[in-house]
Amino acid sequence: MNQPVKNQVVIQARMGSTRLPGKTLLQLAGRPVLEHVIRRSGAAMLVDRVVVATTDRPEDDQVAEWCRSNEVAHVRGSSEDVLSRYLLAVNEFPCGNVVRITADCPLIDPGIIDALLALHAAGDNDYTSNVIPPTFPIGFDAEVVSVACLRRVDAEAKLT
Repeated sequence: MNQPVKNQVVIQARMGSTRLPGKTLLQLAGRPVLEHVIRRSGAAMLVDRVVVATTDRPEDDQVAEWCRSNEVAHVRGSSEDVLSRYLLAVNEFPCGNVVRITADCPLIDPGIIDALLALHAAGDNDYTSNVIPPTFPIGFDAEVVSVACLRRVDAEAKLT
């Protein structure tokens, strides 16, 4: 079993974008966009682990294969139920808090991640973000949620 950590980034990654299909693995400065997101997220000082959460759709086989080939922790789950993918990630890779990042943010700032995690801990919050209200340009969005809160939300949530 994977050792529990305090703070874990979970990156939502899929190849099925309607505006730019395959953008997750498109090359940017000689590396896939996903690699930039993983490296920058992992550079945050308060982040203990980075996990990629992709779907079980055939088009995302290449995301999972890239993760395997590059020894990146990853899980595969429902393409329709993102919450279930997050729960799969925290069940397989236990943690206290999840930082939500999307795979199309190759410029995510590790300092923003650290600032959100520090704010989250200082306030003993269930949820902390720079999204509501938007305070940074698109591509610098991040959210922190406690796993306890994530589990409570799952108990209440219903797919429609």
